[in-house]
Amino acid sequence: MLSILGYSVRLLIAMLVIFGSFNPSGYSYYHWLQLDSGDWAVKLFAGLTLTVVLYLQLNAMWRSMRLVGTSMLTTINLAGIWLASDLGLVDLHDRTQLTLTIQVALTVLLGTGFCWSHIRYRLSGQMDSENIAR
Repeated sequence: MLSILGYSVRLLIAMLVIFGSFNPSGYSYYHWLQLDSGDWAVKLFAGLTLTVVLYLQLNAMWRSMRLVGTSMLTTINLAGIWLASDLGLVDLHDRTQLTLTIQVALTVLLGTGFCWSHIRYRLSGQMDSENIAR
């Protein structure tokens, strides 16, 4: 069973991957690579770790939500961004706010997709299983 804490942890992991890869503050893996100083072995290890975690999250999201679920959640995110813009909560003409808004939407998409099988089980009682032939 997935609890609120479990969902929050998965959302936090998605946030760390997305905001750790790039963010407008200047403290991200992308900005770290732009610096010529530093140990390249550490940078390579951090980059590969970010890539593997992102791959695992995308794979889990795709296996549980497929195209229809991903499209529906993306549409809900876009409608939420539009609503926030209409209410004046977000200025989409400001590049920093636009970037942060897109990153938050991606975090919600990735975090929710990462645990969608658990959410669907809690809502419907249907369990996901993958047949693996040997």
